[in-house]
Amino acid sequence: MKPLTDNKTALILRKNRELTAILEVSKVLTASFALEQNLSSVMSTLASLLEMQRGCVFLLDSISKELRIIAAHGLAKENIERGKYRIGEGIVGRVVEKGVPMVIPNIGKEPLFLNRTGSRPKKDGISFLCVPVKFKNEILGVLSVDRIYSEEEGDVDDDLRVLNIVASLIAQFVKLWESFERVEKEKESLKKELKGRYKIENIIGPSDRMQEVFEAVHRVAPSKASVILRGESGTGKELIAKAIHYRSPIRAFWS
Repeated sequence: MKPLTDNKTALILRKNRELTAILEVSKVLTASFALEQNLSSVMSTLASLLEMQRGCVFLLDSISKELRIIAAHGLAKENIERGKYRIGEGIVGRVVEKGVPMVIPNIGKEPLFLNRTGSRPKKDGISFLCVPVKFKNEILGVLSVDRIYSEEEGDVDDDLRVLNIVASLIAQFVKLWESFERVEKEKESLKKELKGRYKIENIIGPSDRMQEVFEAVHRVAPSKASVILRGESGTGKELIAKAIHYRSPIRAFWS
């Protein structure tokens, strides 16, 4: 049996690692909107700081209602591609269905553990911890890890507490990422709409002088040169400027 001081030191070190892991996860998830890259870094952080052998983030497809692995640590590419579940299927699917964490002390003795990825040829002695990735009352997916416990090291309750915090951070990141993606798609759609609206072919001007202007637009639009448009008010300078703008990345000025 370890002396009391040794146990206290080990506990302090464990808490420090937990806090460091949560801090590192927060940093990773606020670094960018790179979904798979950030979530992969989260799983690597958990593995390096909290001794979790394998880990996966599953997200639920709102259309197909299928859970698939978005990011993982300790799994080969072919294992990741096989990691798909329906709601209620296996441990992963049940966590989404019930919305509560599940712990399997020994996956080798649990028939509900499907090992769909095929990444665990020897299952005995491996514990499986699975928590929902939940934003308010919406289940977005699942965070799962493999853990090998010994009498001296590791505590399920501590691990679940940390995993629930990490899952909450992941949920907030995923919702922000979804909003970001939606805004980016709307921006791209608007750009295409405006580009079509201000096509030079849509500007009416049958006169010879206007035809010369159209020819000039076609010449200068692909270049990086700045363009100054001159003319009286009401002659269509703004339309020409927008036509140039949406045909190229140059900046158009008019006076």
